[in-house]
Amino acid sequence: MLKRVVLIYSLIIGSIFSLKAGESIFGINDYSLGLLHPFYSNSGIGRAYEIANQDSLRLNFMNFATWPGISNPTYGLSLGYTGAFARDEIKSDYFNDYMNFQGGYLGIPIIKKKLVVGLGLQPFSNLEQSFKVEDEGVQKHLLIKGGLSKGTLNVSYAFNRYLSVALGYEYNFGRIDRSYIFELSESLNPLYFEYQYWYYGHGMEISGFSNPLKNLYVGMIFRPAFTLTSRIKPNTGSTIINRSKIKKLEIPAYYGFGVKYDFNRRTSVGLDFIYQDWENGYKVEGVTPENLFAKYQRVGFGLERRQSHKLFTNFFEKMDYRAGMFYGQQNMISAGENVKEYGLTLGLSMPITRFKSRIDFSFLIGKRGSLDKNQYEETFIKFGITINASEIWFVKFED
Repeated sequence: MLKRVVLIYSLIIGSIFSLKAGESIFGINDYSLGLLHPFYSNSGIGRAYEIANQDSLRLNFMNFATWPGISNPTYGLSLGYTGAFARDEIKSDYFNDYMNFQGGYLGIPIIKKKLVVGLGLQPFSNLEQSFKVEDEGVQKHLLIKGGLSKGTLNVSYAFNRYLSVALGYEYNFGRIDRSYIFELSESLNPLYFEYQYWYYGHGMEISGFSNPLKNLYVGMIFRPAFTLTSRIKPNTGSTIINRSKIKKLEIPAYYGFGVKYDFNRRTSVGLDFIYQDWENGYKVEGVTPENLFAKYQRVGFGLERRQSHKLFTNFFEKMDYRAGMFYGQQNMISAGENVKEYGLTLGLSMPITRFKSRIDFSFLIGKRGSLDKNQYEETFIKFGITINASEIWFVKFED
C-alpha cells in the first residue's frame, strides 16, 4: 500500500493535480496517525501553557494532578475550528478547514480539596487529505480521512497544599479510511479500493503538581509507551483481499514539563515543554518506519491577567486576558526534513455566572513548514471555545 502512495507522489510532480485537506496539508503517509495536538483547553491555548496551571473553576485538560483544587463538581467542554492556507514549490495555493469537538472533562470531588475522580474524552490527531492525479487518460484519486481520540478515567489526590499526584487510565481509539479510485477514460466503471484502519489500545498517565515556593508552581506528565492495535479492513471486489489484517503499533512515551509564576493574585507567566520521540519510538510490527517520522517537540510561553475579585467593578475587570507564543516541530517528515511550526496565541474569558461559570475563547495564528526545506509551507489559524461550569450536586434543600 505504501508503494501506491509513493507512486502517486511521483506522478504528482509531472501531472495536473489538485489537493484538498482537512486540518493540514502535512502528514500523509501509510503509517501516519494524523497531525498531533497538545491536550489543551482553550484557556491553555490562549496563554500557550497548561501543565502547571491550577484553577478552582477550570479543569486542566493536560494535567489531572491539578484537579484537587476544584471545590465542586466541574466540567469543561471545547469546540475548535482550524483554517489552513498552504502553497508548494510551484506556488499552487490550497485552503483547508476543519471544525470538531475538542474535548470534554468532568471532575467530581470525593473529598473536598483532597480526592477527585474524573472522566473525559479528547481527540488528539486529525487527518483528512485528498489527491487527484491525471496521467495519460487515467484519473487517480486518493482520500485519507479520520483521526484518533482518547477516553480517560483518572484519580487525583492532594497530599497537602504543596503536592498532588494523579493516575489516569486511557483508552485510545479511532479510525482512518484510505480510499483509492482509478478512473479509466475508456471504461465507465472505475476501480475502487477502500481500507479501513480501526485503532484501539490501552494506556496510562502519571502526573504531578507542586507548589515548592511561594507563587511558583511546577507540573509534570509522563505517559509510558503503549501498544496500539490496528485492524485493517479492506473493501474491494476480491474476497481474498477483503480479509482483515492485524498490525501492532508501538506509540512512544510522552513527556511534559511546565512552570508557572504568579506575580500577584491576578497576573501570571508560564512555560510548557512537550516531547515525544516518534523518530525512534514509533514502531510498526516492531520495525521503525525510516525517514517518515520525527521527534515531536513543543515549547510554549505566555502570560495571563485574571479577573478582579472585587464584588463591584466594571465588566472589563471581570474578564481574563491571555497571550502567548509557541515553537516546535510536528512528528512527520516532509521532503526529508523536519516540519517546524511556530505562532502567536490570544485568549479571552467572559463570565456566565461570576466565579461559577465562564466561557474561554482562544485565537491562534501560526506557520508550519518552509519551502526552503519542505514540500509545502502552511499558515494556519485556530478559533476555539471552552464552556466551564462548577455546580453543587447531591445537596438536599429543605422546603
